[in-house]
Amino acid sequence: MDDEGLIHDVFSSDSFWKPSTFLDDPTTYESSLFTPLEFDVPSIRLDHPYAPKNHLDSELCLPDLDAFEFGQLPELESLDQSSLSIETPPLEPEEDIWRIALELGPANKDVVFFSWEGFENLEYDERRTCYITEAGPQAFDAALAKDDGNIPTGRVVRGDVLLESIFNLGLGRSSLLFNFDPRLKSFVPAIRDGRASGLSLQSAQSLINRFILTGNAFLYLRSFVERTFASMISISAMVALATCVSSILSSFEHHLGRHRPTIRSLLQLQRLFARPQRILNHIARLVDAVRAAKSNEHLASILHHRVLELEEGEADLRQLSTQILRRVAGPSLEVLGEWIGIRKEQNIPIVERCGFVAVEDKPENEGPLEYSYNPEMMPRFVSPEDGDTIFETGNSLRFLKLHHPEHPLVSCEKFGVQPPDLEWEFAWEAIETISRRAKDYEEALRRTILNFNKDPSLRSREPLQPPLSFEKNNDWEDVNDADFRKYIEETAQLFDQDPGDNLSGLPDQLQILTEQILSNTPIGKAQKTSIFPPPLSITSMLSFRPLLTAQAKLINATTLRLFFRSHQLHMHLSLQRQYQLFGDGVFSSLLSSALFDPERETAERRKGTMRSGVQMGLQLGSRSNWPPASSELRLALMGVLSESFYSSTLYASSITKHSFPPANQHVEAGAHKRGDELPGQLNFAVRQLDEREMERIMDPDSLYALDFLRLQYVPPSPLNLIITSASLEKYDYIFKFLLRLSRMLFVISHLPRLYSDPESRKFRLEAHHFVAALATYIFQTGIAEHWERFSSFISAVETRLEEEDLNGELGTRVTEGIEALKSAHEKCLDSIMFSLLLRRRQKKLMALLEEIFENILTFAKTQNENGKIEESVSDLYGRMKGKIKVFISVCRGLMGKRGYGMGRGSGEENTVERLLVVLEMNGYYVG
Repeated sequence: MDDEGLIHDVFSSDSFWKPSTFLDDPTTYESSLFTPLEFDVPSIRLDHPYAPKNHLDSELCLPDLDAFEFGQLPELESLDQSSLSIETPPLEPEEDIWRIALELGPANKDVVFFSWEGFENLEYDERRTCYITEAGPQAFDAALAKDDGNIPTGRVVRGDVLLESIFNLGLGRSSLLFNFDPRLKSFVPAIRDGRASGLSLQSAQSLINRFILTGNAFLYLRSFVERTFASMISISAMVALATCVSSILSSFEHHLGRHRPTIRSLLQLQRLFARPQRILNHIARLVDAVRAAKSNEHLASILHHRVLELEEGEADLRQLSTQILRRVAGPSLEVLGEWIGIRKEQNIPIVERCGFVAVEDKPENEGPLEYSYNPEMMPRFVSPEDGDTIFETGNSLRFLKLHHPEHPLVSCEKFGVQPPDLEWEFAWEAIETISRRAKDYEEALRRTILNFNKDPSLRSREPLQPPLSFEKNNDWEDVNDADFRKYIEETAQLFDQDPGDNLSGLPDQLQILTEQILSNTPIGKAQKTSIFPPPLSITSMLSFRPLLTAQAKLINATTLRLFFRSHQLHMHLSLQRQYQLFGDGVFSSLLSSALFDPERETAERRKGTMRSGVQMGLQLGSRSNWPPASSELRLALMGVLSESFYSSTLYASSITKHSFPPANQHVEAGAHKRGDELPGQLNFAVRQLDEREMERIMDPDSLYALDFLRLQYVPPSPLNLIITSASLEKYDYIFKFLLRLSRMLFVISHLPRLYSDPESRKFRLEAHHFVAALATYIFQTGIAEHWERFSSFISAVETRLEEEDLNGELGTRVTEGIEALKSAHEKCLDSIMFSLLLRRRQKKLMALLEEIFENILTFAKTQNENGKIEESVSDLYGRMKGKIKVFISVCRGLMGKRGYGMGRGSGEENTVERLLVVLEMNGYYVG
């Protein structure tokens, strides 16, 4: 072989451009399929009767181009003679061949052409078709009758009667051939085996069954509408749904009745009912899903969930369902609008008409009402963030209505500001319109509030009255008799008129939309702007949030100003810090002396002894009978609160700001005013205890001897919105623990310094170190740091309010509301309780700490003259040291425990490591 034909590398692409050696030259290749073309024009032979028979050169007789010359041209007529004639000869009328053909008619009137063969050959014998469906309905009926043994034939019903009966059946009406059976709750045919001519019994029954389902759905929806309207307990959302269903059914009847004269066959009837059947089945499923709804919010939530399933479904059903959802959600949106203040409240209290707001149970005469939020009863189409905003806004508005009823936020109409309604839209353009309305409303209301704050005369402004119906006279006596008679006649004529078309009255958006869907016509401008509508899941948020944000912003800015300036919120919060959290040293010293100092005169009633009532105490730890009587408490604690309050910096600042007490009761700092009532009716009281707790306080040497004593404080309205009853319970729990700690501090500070035995000296030193270190941690880290953080937040809010006032702004720098202050306050208390080991999950650690305190009190009892215990000091010391070791080891384990505490700045900051530092810096208890 030739070396050139060898392939040295089969994977190489260098020789791909070379042709194969086995390929023939295409110029020499002759095809066996097609004859070669003749390009010699003179030799071409044309097989046509008029084609030239001879050679083309002779047939064409073309002149010789070289010798060809034109002949002599004819002479032209003289130019003087006009070749144009003024008189134009009349044109002959043209023949209209189409009119002539119409008059003559077809060439062969008796010949019917069914095929090309018959068209070309008139004598062609047309063969009969083998398809029975092309032979007409009579042939099909005859074939069914002949084969009656194998296939059920049925009875043929008149076509016009069957067509009319099936049409009425689709509308849920009884007719000649179909009646409604109340027992079966369905339409049943009068002729079980009835069918139309040209249809098999199975096909006819399939068509009839489909219309029976449609008629049942139509009748079910109509029955639902009638029951809802007739019931006296139907909720508003159910009535709205029934109204929507009634409008859709009316549109169906109007549309189908208008097209009934054009229906000539069952196929046309089936096509006419195709779209209504799909819509009816969808509406029937919606109605069936909400039957068990007991409230407006529940019904709207169920319907909203069903509509979300149509996100990727048909556009027609989506648009129709959103219109229904908008109307069904209307009652819920009206209640939300009343709660946030954009609608006028009805006579029925709003708490009785909405489930997401509840009134907290409180004893009688325990301050104003407090509202709580139940998010489970909020409609599901409202996002959790918007739900919180709605409740906070309405809760703040209740405060304005109760304490500042003249404010523009309470009655916008009084100042000519009309708030928009809370609407739900599903198209981008409509949502943008809502945003513009909310912005305009916010600006108008902000200007009104700023003018109201600047001009005090507007506070007594009378409401703007709506324009009257009559310009001159409004009494019936001044109405002309002739005009009244004319009015009565026109009214009578109106009642005598025939009822008109439902769609011819006021335009109903739902009826218009239903008619457009049934007619398969574009919906106009709304259709163009909703080609890509927003997702259904966020349409409620996009629609509600602009107005909710505007209303909340202005209400929050207004209420915060009133809380800080008119109701002295900062003062009352500082009062809790000063007394409930032992932030005032004078109060702590006076209270400890009144409770524990044995050198004070006893307040106990004794025979033959007159109590002076001055500098008296309970002498806890130095007496055997316990608990004290109520008169002893009053004598011992009388003046403790008043003396500490009127000598405090807090009272001095209240005098400067004309806070409590009133300005006309000016008292110098340090003066004692026994007759004045302290802020919030602050006073000592007796705590309600159960039987087990009552048994524990009977022992004066136990740690729980003072658990019956509490500080009673009633926050003045509206401060109860921030200093809530739950917050007061936390204050009381902290106060009870701090009262025990103050007792321990008093006990260790009054223990003898000199002991004869070393165990007593060690016990006293370690007990003093433990209690003092624990108190340092509690007062500095557990209380002071968390309260300082909360106080800084309050001061920052006040500073931003002042900046807004200086710049003439409202709601621009301060976005927090009452709920934000309430949450910050409760978060502060939670963090304090966590640092003080008072949370429920720290119960075992607190029990260990109480055992240590009990052990120290037992040791202190041995130092009394009459104190006798069964245990020795060495046993007490060993048990106390063991308990302290266990306490420190548990704290050390909690210090590195994952999830214990949530980091600095949160409600539960893990500060156990600081407690360990102050308790055991040198590792004494490790060994």
